[in-house]
Amino acid sequence: MSEVEAWLSRVNVVLMGPKRPENIGAAARVAANMGMGGLMVIGPPLTDIDLETAAKTATHHARQRLLAARYYLRLEEAVAGCALVIGTTARRGRQRLAAADPAQLAALVAPALESGPVALLFGPEDKGLSTRDLSGCAQVVSIPTAPGFSSLNLAQAVAVIGYALRQGMLHRQGLAGDGLYRPRPASPPELAGMFQAAASALKALDATAEREEGPARLLHLRRLAGRAGISAREARLFAETCQQVARLALGG
Repeated sequence: MSEVEAWLSRVNVVLMGPKRPENIGAAARVAANMGMGGLMVIGPPLTDIDLETAAKTATHHARQRLLAARYYLRLEEAVAGCALVIGTTARRGRQRLAAADPAQLAALVAPALESGPVALLFGPEDKGLSTRDLSGCAQVVSIPTAPGFSSLNLAQAVAVIGYALRQGMLHRQGLAGDGLYRPRPASPPELAGMFQAAASALKALDATAEREEGPARLLHLRRLAGRAGISAREARLFAETCQQVARLALGG
């Protein structure tokens, strides 16, 4: 397990009084997607019927996380061992803490993880966290949304916050975008071969049209390639295309 994954596994998702079992399942799935730790629910345990409903949105891969969810009657019990509790809210007011942006999450969470686990607290679907709920949070984060429509589905909110935290943690380790496919850049010899094939094609076209515009066009092509960051595969395909153009132009 990498250092980033170890950190994220100590960040718990806490759902305050969720109303719909499918949202609990979807939140479990998102927590698994983003590598976050345990799922805690403030409320009664799901019935067998509700658990099956939740499992459909959790999907097979996150089912185990859903089954391992811990249930508490009081928020204080759930976060008793946490070094930091961060509440999420869409509402602002003089009685509420100034809200941080999701992009700031990693800077808030990382130092606290050195002392213990961190809890990310999400409110119920219909009204979110109350002022009293937020009073127990050391920090508050708010997802920027369009004016007049700030409400997000519970699982969507968990996804946005989880993604922002994961990306922030990766950035701190210089691993942003880690795991994404990146094609190998074309080497200088591969680029030289591509330009040579392009020059041959342009020369053949000039001979057919009885004019000489190839050198100027090749210069623009070199500039374009320099800006585009050509991959090895792209250089090979372009060279092969130019070779075909040259043969056709010369009647081959």
